[in-house]
Amino acid sequence: MITDACVFANQDQAATVRRLLLTGKSCGLSRMVICGTAIDVPDSYAGVEVLRGRVVGKQTGKNFLDTMKKIPKGVVVMVYVGENSFNRTAITTKGVHLLTGIADLPKGGFDHIVAKMAADHSTGVVIDLSRIIDAKGRRTALSRYAEILLLHRKFRFPLVIASGAESIFGIRNVEETLGLCSLFGMTRAETYAALNGLDAVLSPPRPMRIVEDA
Repeated sequence: MITDACVFANQDQAATVRRLLLTGKSCGLSRMVICGTAIDVPDSYAGVEVLRGRVVGKQTGKNFLDTMKKIPKGVVVMVYVGENSFNRTAITTKGVHLLTGIADLPKGGFDHIVAKMAADHSTGVVIDLSRIIDAKGRRTALSRYAEILLLHRKFRFPLVIASGAESIFGIRNVEETLGLCSLFGMTRAETYAALNGLDAVLSPPRPMRIVEDA
């Protein structure tokens, strides 16, 4: 499903959740992950499937685990990346689906060990398009995303794409997404795979089990 993995909808926001979903529909999306404080969030609207999302910020080990315990089942959990030791903890913590905030890491801040672990646990990495749109951080974001793309090609952890939108104007259609992702070297096929990448995170393929005849 063509998915925007993170759109923020807050109670004090001008656009309602349904307005955001209608915009997503017009942009060619079939699923959106809604984060934020909005209460009236439907399971689907205008043909767009809705998942609730939660972004967990940088925290110390125990606080992080306590936060995770309070998140209800069925919520797509995105954890803000930090030191690689924390990232390894996040990947191995039950209920964590995605790592986000890659654009804020220093060069080489996401190492090969974390990349391999993300692949082994089917933990996705978020490409946040809002960080490319932002002129102040664009160059750094493109550099970090190019690094992540190389690691993705080597280790095959899931990539997902999020607009990071806080209004209807931040939601990107497929063609815009293709153009933005091409700026750091992502091919059309890779971009489409990432737009559909959440499925590999939520329903990772199970290893084949060979049953021998008695």
